[in-house]
Amino acid sequence: MQFQTKLLILASLFIHPLFAYSYEVDNFTDRETLKSDSLTKLDAAINKILTKATKGVHKEKGNDCNVAILRQEILRWIRPDPAGQLEIWLELTDKIDHTHIGLRKSIYQNVSFSEAPILNVVGIGRSMLLNGQIVGTDKVGHFFMQGLSYFDLVKGGKPLEKVLEEDHQEDGLWGIKTSGVKSYADMATNYQGYRFWSQLTQGSNPYFRCDEKSGWVNNRTFTWADYVTPAWDEAINCSEMKPKIQAKVDHYLAEHGWRCPLKPEACVKIIGLDHAEYFISPKCQVTAQKIMESEKLFPHSPENTRARAHNSY
Repeated sequence: MQFQTKLLILASLFIHPLFAYSYEVDNFTDRETLKSDSLTKLDAAINKILTKATKGVHKEKGNDCNVAILRQEILRWIRPDPAGQLEIWLELTDKIDHTHIGLRKSIYQNVSFSEAPILNVVGIGRSMLLNGQIVGTDKVGHFFMQGLSYFDLVKGGKPLEKVLEEDHQEDGLWGIKTSGVKSYADMATNYQGYRFWSQLTQGSNPYFRCDEKSGWVNNRTFTWADYVTPAWDEAINCSEMKPKIQAKVDHYLAEHGWRCPLKPEACVKIIGLDHAEYFISPKCQVTAQKIMESEKLFPHSPENTRARAHNSY
């Protein structure tokens, strides 16, 4: 039965490439080995894609400002088919500083196949340093593809709050039902991706504007710094897991002298983000509330002074 289940999951990965979003990461082990921030290189990669998209539209439609074709040209480099060129590059390039731990040396090392089939088949993703935060390489796919899904749902008339509450898929296909993990960091990334697509051709400072003579022209430089926060880090914005998996992960963390959130003071910052109640984990929210209550009671304590000194991202 286990062998048949493995075959089914492997087939699903090819038939439904979005299973790639079931990747989980370990942002605890080896996080201190990440020294080189990938911000400049990843900014350049996205801006190159946006420039190519403009040229692609001009080639196909001339000066016609067609939003659908513009999106198509952007997704040409990002859409999982079966894997986006951007994510393939991100996983394989030696120009980005990654963690290199496998499943059996990670926080999930003792999780069995029966407890998390997808986790044992596809393994875990890599982590990198981006805008000063430790984030999984899977966040790129969440940002662009799940963010686009959110945008389309809102554009179709569904209230954003309902989308954030109901359409993250972390309770199902891309989360706890396959990997055994509900990632609030993925949900935070999805929301920021929605913000990107909302700003593509709209708002006061869109990425593209329509010129009646030239068609689409690049209007704004992309930077991940506009979107990446500690909420993207599972070691801060703690995931929820199936009970057996949670127990094994907690045991691993305790053995190493860690617990989630790894940086409690960061939770105070991120609970103030727009719509944070939809993507900040209960554990991080409770931690933030305790810190803020402590500051009210003991504003000049050494612990609170240190927390304020480090409470930034």
